[in-house]
Amino acid sequence: MDSIFNTVLPVFGLIVLGYGFAWAKITDAASFKGLSQFVFNIAIPALLFKTTSTMDMSNVAPWNLWGAFFGGLLITWIAAAWVAKKIPSLNYSGGASASMAAGFGNLAMLGTPLALSHFGQQVGVPLGIILSVHAPILWTAATLHREIARHTGNPDWLAIGRELVTSLAKNAIVIALLAGALWRLTGLGLHQVPDKMLMMLADASIPTALFALGASLSSYSLKGSFDGMAVLIGLKMLLFPLMVLVLTHLVFPLPALYAKLAVLFAAMPTGANAFLFAQRNNEAAPAVSASVAAGTGLAALTASLLLYLMDAGWI
Repeated sequence: MDSIFNTVLPVFGLIVLGYGFAWAKITDAASFKGLSQFVFNIAIPALLFKTTSTMDMSNVAPWNLWGAFFGGLLITWIAAAWVAKKIPSLNYSGGASASMAAGFGNLAMLGTPLALSHFGQQVGVPLGIILSVHAPILWTAATLHREIARHTGNPDWLAIGRELVTSLAKNAIVIALLAGALWRLTGLGLHQVPDKMLMMLADASIPTALFALGASLSSYSLKGSFDGMAVLIGLKMLLFPLMVLVLTHLVFPLPALYAKLAVLFAAMPTGANAFLFAQRNNEAAPAVSASVAAGTGLAALTASLLLYLMDAGWI
């Protein structure tokens, strides 16, 4: 239990600290925006590039890990689309925004720091395997879901493809993972100077990500759409990890560490990308915004319980 508190309390302590600084306006919004850009475009990509470029993939088969995680996500996605039809605050474009919110977890700024803090660098391989395809798959699925629902079988596939390629080409995390994989294929390794530089940036990724996450939460509102918020949190933080847990035990057998990471990542609260999708399309934005804010606060309790069950051997 002490190890869990030593993992969870510092993580959420930095989130609270970031929120407090933003709420008290100790620094301005431009500073927090710059910090978030540093996290997404430099620090976390440096961590993922270093991990991907140096990890041993000889005995790694990603198919079961992807099958368990994205299989659980698919079940949750379908459930969210069905439930959204019955809730006015979520019933837009076939429930695309609701499905995105129920599936897109905060893996980069919360899941990764939690996993690394509790399990150590050994979790880097399965972490990279999931993150390498997480954003592309979900952005593609959400965009297709929305377009198909809006155009009833006659979507503009060329426009969708152009939008996805443009979005992914600007995603620093996707670029870092691809670059790391390509560099690993060269067999050159990393010289100690760039290796040290990447390590310094990687070391900065966890605290800055958590502080920036806390600061960003001050901009999310809990007002309105409480029914939609409650449903999204239930789908994202209960149904999704439960489905992944079942799949890892019954369908896609995994090493214990891989299974634990898959369940932990599935249990993460809704991430900012889901809110950006809802806000950009002006569909279910209040409910998604509330699920990001409330879900992140609730995760302090749910993550502690989940890690305890993992350490006790129940998961």
